[in-house]
Amino acid sequence: MKSNYPYVLAVISGLIVPFIPEIEPLPITRGFIYLFAGGLFGFLWPKESWRWGAWIVGPIFGLTGLSVLFAGQLDIFLKKDLPILLAAIIAACLGSFLLARFKNNRTKGANK
Repeated sequence: MKSNYPYVLAVISGLIVPFIPEIEPLPITRGFIYLFAGGLFGFLWPKESWRWGAWIVGPIFGLTGLSVLFAGQLDIFLKKDLPILLAAIIAACLGSFLLARFKNNRTKGANK
């Protein structure tokens, strides 16, 4: 039976990252944090590979979508928030993909 706790941890970590105190919504700083989080999940559970990035950033996309839906201001979202969210998803998916690939190559090399 497959355990669901890694997915719960990914969602929780994705919800915690934007609320780390004293981090301005700079794409570079937040991108490195998402890269690290995605890489950690990709290294620990390499079978899922890049999908960990979607699990990590998915809740923020959902909350932002609900905010735009109920509060409006789509133009502000497109100009200000969407580039930050895209940088976060790219960083998280890239980190998890690269470290999952690294772990898979390392374990294949050890089995030979």
